[in-house]
Amino acid sequence: MTRGFAYLLGATILALLAVLVFVPGEDAVEDSVVNTFLLPGMADRINDVDRVDIVTAGDTVVATLTRTSTDWRLEQMGGYHADWPRLQKLLAGLAQAKVIEAKTDKPQYYQQLGVEDVSSPDADSVLIKLGSGGVTTGVVIGHPAQGRAGQYVRLQNAAASALLDRKLDVSTELLDWADKRIIDINASEVAEVEIVHADGERVLITRISADQTDFDLAGLPPGREVQSSWSVNSFASSLSLLDMESVRPQKDVDWQAAVRMRLLTFSGLEIMAEMVESDGQYLLHLDADHPAALTVDYSNDEISQRAAEDVANRVDEINQRVNGWAYGIAKYKFEGMVKTQADILKPLEGS
Repeated sequence: MTRGFAYLLGATILALLAVLVFVPGEDAVEDSVVNTFLLPGMADRINDVDRVDIVTAGDTVVATLTRTSTDWRLEQMGGYHADWPRLQKLLAGLAQAKVIEAKTDKPQYYQQLGVEDVSSPDADSVLIKLGSGGVTTGVVIGHPAQGRAGQYVRLQNAAASALLDRKLDVSTELLDWADKRIIDINASEVAEVEIVHADGERVLITRISADQTDFDLAGLPPGREVQSSWSVNSFASSLSLLDMESVRPQKDVDWQAAVRMRLLTFSGLEIMAEMVESDGQYLLHLDADHPAALTVDYSNDEISQRAAEDVANRVDEINQRVNGWAYGIAKYKFEGMVKTQADILKPLEGS
């Protein structure tokens, strides 16, 4: 299958090399390559691709994505989970891309189209290297066409360039190739949040039902008031749409001075977090659990049993993604998670 794939790619290269000689100021069109697939047969072999490299100017490898038995991982992030939907969209785009116009095969004109070799330190191009069974195919991605649809490309080992019938989303930022979403617990699900600081100070907010709009602050000192209901309720949004800015192995971080958080949902999902500032980064790691499942007997209640199974599945899904990792998060998110009671109370009069 790999040999056939290579043969088809070779045929494409030969077809592109057969275009008319480029004349400056004119578009060279060759009927034999127009409306043909850039990578013939790739749609049938897309599942054979097991490695993708994104390379920019100066042969800089921005991202290396490799396929495992379960998912795709990023080498530059210690093997963290890759953004599969983004990668899938790119691979599908390459598999379906068609040549709508043949362009220059003269290297002196490559820069105009942005399809010069990425070995150049000033190259505007991006090289996508597709690995499949030990065979690598390179596609040089150039500029989007101006005033018309499409994008210029060139197969890495071919002289001729071409205009595709589509634009390809190829980010040159490493983080864009990672699965940035850490967790998403909507505030409407949250029953209580407890924050415990390294010095033992404790902040606890609770509510008895999801119908209760505002959380109660436990242990409110006599004569004191909270700044606003938002200052209390905001703790419940701590893990809502939480994205990472960086990631590293959890074992590489000293957590001794960490602030600890426990978030409990009405369904019984419990999230434990540790948060610490280190080397100018705001780090946290998470663990999910479902402690109620250990003490409640659901055998006589099919609906409750199914709900418990749903929570258990959610716990497994979260832990499979987050266990063993320390995430760098935005400073404002971190600061919202580690507030003390003094941060959410109105100042004493005269202070």
